[in-house]
Amino acid sequence: MPVHISVAARSEGIYQTRLGCRNYLFYDCFRSGPPEDFRGEMLDLSVEVKDTSGVCKKIKGWPGSMQDVTSAFKMCLSTLTQIIVSRKRLILALAALFSIAALISLPAAATLCRQHVYQKWAGGWLAWKNDDPEAALDIWSDIGFSANFCVRPSRIDYWKIRALEKLGREPEAGLLKTELARKYPFDFYTFLLFRDGGAGSLSDACRSRAESLFYPNPWKKEVSAAAARTGVSESMILSVMRQESKFRENAVSRSGAQGLMQLMPSTARDESRSLKMDMIISKIKDPGNNILLGASYFARLSRRFGGDLPRTIAAYNAGMMPVTRWNTLYADDWVEWIEEIPYPETREYVRSVLENREMYKMISGEETGPPISVLTSEGPMPVEKLASVPRQKKSDM
Repeated sequence: MPVHISVAARSEGIYQTRLGCRNYLFYDCFRSGPPEDFRGEMLDLSVEVKDTSGVCKKIKGWPGSMQDVTSAFKMCLSTLTQIIVSRKRLILALAALFSIAALISLPAAATLCRQHVYQKWAGGWLAWKNDDPEAALDIWSDIGFSANFCVRPSRIDYWKIRALEKLGREPEAGLLKTELARKYPFDFYTFLLFRDGGAGSLSDACRSRAESLFYPNPWKKEVSAAAARTGVSESMILSVMRQESKFRENAVSRSGAQGLMQLMPSTARDESRSLKMDMIISKIKDPGNNILLGASYFARLSRRFGGDLPRTIAAYNAGMMPVTRWNTLYADDWVEWIEEIPYPETREYVRSVLENREMYKMISGEETGPPISVLTSEGPMPVEKLASVPRQKKSDM
């Protein structure tokens, strides 16, 4: 009779599929071990999941609690200690058991870590906004390894650097800057501190490999034509395209956005009229049309927001009206403004597009617009005052 680790997951009851270890990785450990009838029990330790397909996928997305895992783990541990006498075999069996338990508990553990980071981040951010960098630094320093479960672990290091600088602890800030550039050389937060990110710490071969794999430059002819007609730089168009569609010309989002630049049909119609294009809406996915219309829409948003790049990028993702409503009065610089974007998806979108832009500028040698490091020295102006600001030059986008 096999021993089963039954995992209760919320209200869905007992899951139904085996993840067995029989005659595989651990067979040699038990080959000369306990009697035959017991060996079968140990080697058939299994986890019950929901159905017969996608076992690993189900475990990865398992919503169970750490308490469920602990109960199952204790039951299995009790069984093993009764069966196995040899200390060596017990250690090997426990190692296998811990591996299985870690696999099962990873989703729940990752969720707990993310919650821990969010709570610490929010507490530190409140202290920072209340002009208490020392308290902010203490809270952020307490995050530790859990930061690795977040979308951008570099975020914590960056703000710790800002807090150290504000406290006048320059040597410590310098060391942390070096470490940030080493760990995350092409990250948004690294580009805020170094014009070339951490590229100087990489070999030319490694840098070239990273560029060719992750920052391609397809549709060169169409991108160049759109840049010339709309005034939006090629690096900016590529940065948006990479984030919107990953260069898939037939991409369609759940909301109905289409093509390389992920345009809604209504937006495509508006831009085609403004460009005096005779375009059939069924041709919206055509690369030349889609790139040109997307660049035109980006240029229109840029004019609306007085050339403010973070606002323009945010509006491309979230829409013009939400960005117009977002409060800017309490942000001392653009980096703070980005951190306070209320939509998590848009917040990460802005960081990613700005990061892409710096990478494409490095690759191409393009000199359009200032580096994003200026975001730390410039602050957002209330939207209602933008009408009186001179419009941005085309070469700055």
